[in-house]
Amino acid sequence: MPLFKANLKYINVLAAGILFVFLLFNTNSCLSQDTIVNKPKDIWHRFEGGISFTINQLAITHWAAGGESNASGKAMLNFKYTYNRRMFNYVTTGLFAYGAQGFYAQNKRFEKTEDRMEVAMTMTHNNNRNLTFTAITMLKTQFTNGYSYPNDSIPISRFFAPAYLTVSIGYTYNIHNIVSIFFSPSAGKFTFVNDQDLADKGSFGVEAGYWIIVEGDSTWIPGKRFLGELGFNILIKYKQDFKNNISIFSNLNLYNNYMDVNRANRWNIDIDWETGIRFTISKSISTIINVHLIYDDNVRFTINNQQKPILQFKESIGINFLYKFAVDNRK
Repeated sequence: MPLFKANLKYINVLAAGILFVFLLFNTNSCLSQDTIVNKPKDIWHRFEGGISFTINQLAITHWAAGGESNASGKAMLNFKYTYNRRMFNYVTTGLFAYGAQGFYAQNKRFEKTEDRMEVAMTMTHNNNRNLTFTAITMLKTQFTNGYSYPNDSIPISRFFAPAYLTVSIGYTYNIHNIVSIFFSPSAGKFTFVNDQDLADKGSFGVEAGYWIIVEGDSTWIPGKRFLGELGFNILIKYKQDFKNNISIFSNLNLYNNYMDVNRANRWNIDIDWETGIRFTISKSISTIINVHLIYDDNVRFTINNQQKPILQFKESIGINFLYKFAVDNRK
């Protein structure tokens, strides 16, 4: 109960602050629109995105060097909706990806290789060309159960277990439309574990279930399904296209919970860093090298019979078939 009350207090403070800032800037926007007549070019919508597929296949029969026949693939859908006005920009982005690998030799099995569901909403105030007020809301989760292969009977994650909701307000500094640096001194991170078995184990940082004994009677207290944190958030994005059909992107997300009830954990920084290099062959075909690093102090793995956080690493390379689309609507 004390932990829940502490989290509730931080959530109320964060919600009140976000509401105040939102009302303040929207009031300024409404006042400005009373005196400024929007020109046709000042309001426009744009919806764009892409659908891509990555495939790989390997067949082996009596191969002396060893190996196992397999086929793998990944499907990805991403979109971006932009709504621009004179004073504010609103951007909604989504990334949905699922990949799997199947082994079809003697030991037939199916393993998941990619599972992402991410939606983000960003509001930017057009008060300066390089430095802008920004509010970001981001939700991340997955589609299906996750396993620690070869054990595919006990899930270590599920849909909305975990799910991460981050709400941040701060400022973004843009450098030549190549690099953007967002800093938020007031960022709420909310973790949802919508599976009681995982919650009872204390997965992803929530309070684990426990037994209490009162007058000889044992009572099981279920684990919490929710964890609220308040800290700072830094998001650095880099994207650049080069003349030789090469493009590079890198997104670094840092989060620190400086209000952690356990003071010893207040300097643990969660890291989410993804970098990719795309070699464009044609408008629809490209080769992509992708590296993704994650470190989260609340996500623990069994190492030498001990539960502890470690650096998560994922690398992939493949041939990508892409279809892009874009729709503009100007007023």
